Amino acid sequence: MADDERIDWRIQGAVYACGALNHSMGMMVAVVMPLWLLQLNVPPLMIGIALGARHFLPLFLSIHGGAMMDRFGTRRIMLWFGLISAAVPILFPAMPWVWAVIVLQMIVGMADTMGWSGAQAMIGQIMRGSEVYAGRLAFTLRIGHFVGPLIIGLAWDKMGPWGAFATLSLWGGGAFLAALCLPHLPKTLRIEERAATARDLVPRWADYLDAFRLLAIPAILFVMMVSFVRHSSTSMQNSFYVVYLEGIGITATEIGLLFAASATIGAIGALITGRLTSYIQPAFFLVLSVLGTIVFMGITPLLGGYALLMVVIAIRGSCLGFSQVLMISILGRALNQNTQGKGVGLRTTTNRIMNTALPPVVGAIVEFAGLENAFYIVGSIGAVMMVLLFVNAWRHKAFQTPP
Repeated sequence: MADDERIDWRIQGAVYACGALNHSMGMMVAVVMPLWLLQLNVPPLMIGIALGARHFLPLFLSIHGGAMMDRFGTRRIMLWFGLISAAVPILFPAMPWVWAVIVLQMIVGMADTMGWSGAQAMIGQIMRGSEVYAGRLAFTLRIGHFVGPLIIGLAWDKMGPWGAFATLSLWGGGAFLAALCLPHLPKTLRIEERAATARDLVPRWADYLDAFRLLAIPAILFVMMVSFVRHSSTSMQNSFYVVYLEGIGITATEIGLLFAASATIGAIGALITGRLTSYIQPAFFLVLSVLGTIVFMGITPLLGGYALLMVVIAIRGSCLGFSQVLMISILGRALNQNTQGKGVGLRTTTNRIMNTALPPVVGAIVEFAGLENAFYIVGSIGAVMMVLLFVNAWRHKAFQTPP
């Protein structure tokens, strides 16, 4: 792994800014989109479908997008999607119908997912999966999580839907400008310099087969399984958590502050993860931190007051910070430079399976069992799955040697 001094800070800054701006768009959408759907008087099941729609295209096309990054260069792909992130959000209030929300959610979700995936790929391509660089990336995106939800909550309260979605478009414009500052990849990578054609935009079965073959690498399979379970709680936070908070009288600004508290503590956790791996085996550390994210989300209805909600979401934020750095680092080290895009695309695909499926499922649970019970049910299932994964990894001695 390259030493810290070998990567110019201007390059680091561009990568970190792309990651933070693109990833935090998802957190900002998690604040504003449930409020928009509630204003449109959408029923719970359709709220779940609309919220899950942003993960639909990444579910099927993340591997294809990652393969295009490997083939044409990460920077070029991120620029294309940066333009989409800037142009599309302002269309939401112009088209106040649930079917339009679903379509626009799919487009914006694909765009910011590719931006975030590109930043992760560059950690592997340029920085060789170092925990230090991965920690800095996770730190900056947590700063984005702090600032973004707070700004979008204030924009909604002060300026309504038009102001909030205009803020999202400006945020996406920042992601595009950050992509302009990204470096071109090293000559050692097999990047095609030609312009992409319409045929290149069509997914190739060979790319998908190559990506799924990566699961034969034990470290890759381990990360994919943990990431899948981790997103049960993350998708819950990004969907019905806000609906629950709004239902108990929490304002949009206060919701933004909760997300900001989570991001702040998560940023600190991300920065110290590299040091903690000197004392805790990374795979074991990853399992424990993901279990924490699940449990602390599942107990939300038991917390009552705003102060306790703040404390618990902050603790959960630290677990998110730890686990994100560990997944990026383990994945980056396990892949070679020419498969980073496919590897990140594969992890994104596993995440989006959960993110796409869970909101509609939870919406159905809410309609039949109530919102509070939905937290308990999802949390219990996630915790059991994580314990089973822990036992299986222990039996196969995953904690005795680095992944």
